[in-house]
Amino acid sequence: MARQRRALTKKSLASALSVAPRAVTGWEADEYPPDPEKVAAISRVLGFPTSFFELDDTSKTPEGAVSFRSLTKKTAGQRDAALSMCDIAKDVTDWINDRFDVPKPVLPDMRDEAPYIAASLLRQEWGLGNKPIKNLLHLLEAKGVRVFSLAENCREIDACSFWSNNVPFVLLNTDMSSERMRFDMAHELGHLVLHKHAAPMGRLAENEANAFASELLMPEQSVRANRASNWSIPVLVQRKKIWNVSVSALAYRVHQLGLMSEWHFKSLNIEMRRRGYKTSEPESSPREQSKVLEIVLQRLRELGMPLKFAANQMALPESELRGLFYGIAKVAVEGMADLEQQRGSSAHLRIIK
Repeated sequence: MARQRRALTKKSLASALSVAPRAVTGWEADEYPPDPEKVAAISRVLGFPTSFFELDDTSKTPEGAVSFRSLTKKTAGQRDAALSMCDIAKDVTDWINDRFDVPKPVLPDMRDEAPYIAASLLRQEWGLGNKPIKNLLHLLEAKGVRVFSLAENCREIDACSFWSNNVPFVLLNTDMSSERMRFDMAHELGHLVLHKHAAPMGRLAENEANAFASELLMPEQSVRANRASNWSIPVLVQRKKIWNVSVSALAYRVHQLGLMSEWHFKSLNIEMRRRGYKTSEPESSPREQSKVLEIVLQRLRELGMPLKFAANQMALPESELRGLFYGIAKVAVEGMADLEQQRGSSAHLRIIK
């Protein structure tokens, strides 16, 4: 897992260690263990503590169990790095679950529903009505979804999601705008409720997740109630703030609902590209933050336990935790120098609701 996390092939790792590729294959297949000197060398090359390589093998997340957004962009190395990031997210979740009371997963199985119906039913079940969702990340966490950030070497992937032991996970590219992140979260939620018992691969599954996300974030009744006589760029920029979505997503939704002609929609897309709105969101809102991770990290800080202490308990590099928290938990970055000057002892922690 550590090798894949660094997006290295067996051959490249073998070269860095001055050993034959067959040796790496043997180590990873548990045919024979590396000697202590080699373990130390592997630790240096991969940047993982030696204690990590002494752990029992954890179950790997199979590629077919994970839905990847931006499928066409990812390389095999990026895919493997993201899959190993999923494994680390599971380990971090286990550590948190052992020390904190966190919300239990309550996502329904909606595989037999059409995407827009599933989104509407989910809104009803969660008591949302047709109101805009103020903070989608907090909502997902309240429903037991474990939300983390994708690391830097996985940024060609917009997002991914998977189930593990009946616990839903979403990993996000937090370099995106807040609006793009929200749509990615809604998209991955669609995979979690629509495709739990099937490998969510292919264009059909992606289209279904997109349709789910559109209805979840921009309910048809809400959009129709806020229709404009002229959907110009300035109007779209202002109206998108109602649902906290991107200007492109709102234009697509309006056109999809028949409130905008094909010609007008194409003209708007040309103008949005000219203005750079396809890559840089105008008047973007602040990025949503993880409530669970911030409470966990703040509690650690109150107890004088640096992030490095938690990383050591998990036998992980501190950088891996920073990567998982990047962009969605401010406390994981701010004040970290002060945190690392403190020391503490293990304690059982609880999130106070």
